[in-house]
Amino acid sequence: MTSSMPPMPPIEPEAQPAPSDQWQMAPPEQPAELRSIVVLLVANLTLSLALTVVTVLARHSIVNYQLDHRHITDPNLRETVRHSYVATIIGRVIGNIVVSVVYAFLVRALFRGRRWAYRRVIWLSAAGIVGLLLIQASPYPTWMRVEQLAQAVVLAGLLYLVTRPTVRAYFAKGLPGRDVRRFRKQ
Repeated sequence: MTSSMPPMPPIEPEAQPAPSDQWQMAPPEQPAELRSIVVLLVANLTLSLALTVVTVLARHSIVNYQLDHRHITDPNLRETVRHSYVATIIGRVIGNIVVSVVYAFLVRALFRGRRWAYRRVIWLSAAGIVGLLLIQASPYPTWMRVEQLAQAVVLAGLLYLVTRPTVRAYFAKGLPGRDVRRFRKQ
């Protein structure tokens, strides 16, 4: 007896992607400086939060110090300026709460290699240094000035590390996964 069915075709192995579909080069490994960058981000946040807590606790003496160094003698003007200084302290507290949340997302995005996070760190470091140096013109107690200068030094170190060639290469434009944004319009 012979079979009337034709023979089955041979099973082909799964198709391999064409070499042009694969990445031309593998993404670079995480630079060693990335952990130091995160440590400096956390150190900056810790210094800022510590100053905020101390400022809230000592707000009356700080406001009095500022008023005394402005040499304001008019009681009405003095009270108006007092309210603005207290509002500044409250704004600092709210700002630090927001920055704490932003830093958490920033650190996560840095470890994932997101270029937008890298650019935000550069921007935050540079703007923070300028802001902390400009705030030295305001009448603050010496201990606050020292803390703010320490924070500026931490930000300068952060800016230095984030601009190293290995870090720049890790976050280079065009690498796979670097320009991914969660809420970008297509």
